[in-house]
Formats: sequence, structure tokens, C-alpha cells
Amino acid sequence: MKQDTPVMNCIFSRRSIRLLKSDSIPKEDIELMLKALEAAPNAGNVQPWAFYVVRNQKVKDELCEYSFNQKSVSQAPVVFVVCAKPEVSAAQYGDAGRNLFCIQDTAAAVQNLLLGVHDMGYAAVWIGVVKENEIAATLKLPKDQRPMALIPVGLADEMPAPYERQGWEKITQWID
Repeated sequence: MKQDTPVMNCIFSRRSIRLLKSDSIPKEDIELMLKALEAAPNAGNVQPWAFYVVRNQKVKDELCEYSFNQKSVSQAPVVFVVCAKPEVSAAQYGDAGRNLFCIQDTAAAVQNLLLGVHDMGYAAVWIGVVKENEIAATLKLPKDQRPMALIPVGLADEMPAPYERQGWEKITQWID
């Protein structure tokens, strides 16, 4: 079994880190993280997404307020906002693109970002967007974009233990 490969090690050692140091992140590292986002698989390669890099403290504080005051949003030196563009996907796939594929595509991009961040020695946490309208207004997003996730990124100021999982054996059915 190839459980000890660099990719598998990255997957198994990544943690959601909520306590982040405020140390700045070099622009070239942020650009590499953006490349990881963009490299995600997506239906038909239509790339129905937009990415925002938020470093402005006032904006981060507002995003924190609209994220149930999850302090990592304010504390992180960088917050990535991943947005879906449903109509871009719908142009090729109709309602499936609008209601499902664009969401799956942005989720794949977020996972790429989380793994890339971890591999680069930084930490992050995935924060789902609940107050979509407020976040969109704060960022002055175009009407064709839906904020899907906030990803605060920085150097870890904690190292949580692995979360206990159910075990794939309990949640998997084999259909032969």
C-alpha cells in the first residue's frame, strides 16, 4: 500500500487550524496558492469561479462578523474568498451546472488550496459561507458571483490532534 507518499502524507497530516499568527505571507506564496486554486478539476473546464485575496483589516473584520465571529478570519494575514459563478456553469450544463457543478468545482478548488497551503508550511481552515448576501455586499461582488467559502491562511499558532473519524469501514458499502 502506498500510504507513505508525499501526497498521502499531506492529506493525512492536514488539520483545520483556527489560531493563526498575523505574520505576513510573501506575495509569491500567495500567488502559488492561487495557482493551486485554479488547478482544481472542474466540470467541462469552464472554471466557474472567482477568487479574492483579502488583506485589508477592515474588510477581514467585517467578514469575521458575517462568519459567526470566527476569529481566524480577522487574525489571518490573508483570507481567500472562493466564489462560484453559477451562470458560467449553467451555460454548458443548465440547472445541473447552476445548482451542483459550480458548487462541486469550488469545493475542489478549496481542497486544492487547503492541501497546497499545508504543503507550503502554512495553516488554514475552511469556513462555509452562511451570510452570503452580507459577504457579497462587503466585497462588492458582481451579481453573477456567489461567495462559497472563506479560507483564512497564516502560520499556525496551534496544532490540534487529529479528529476522530467514523472509519471508512462503517460508512462504505461495496457494490460488486
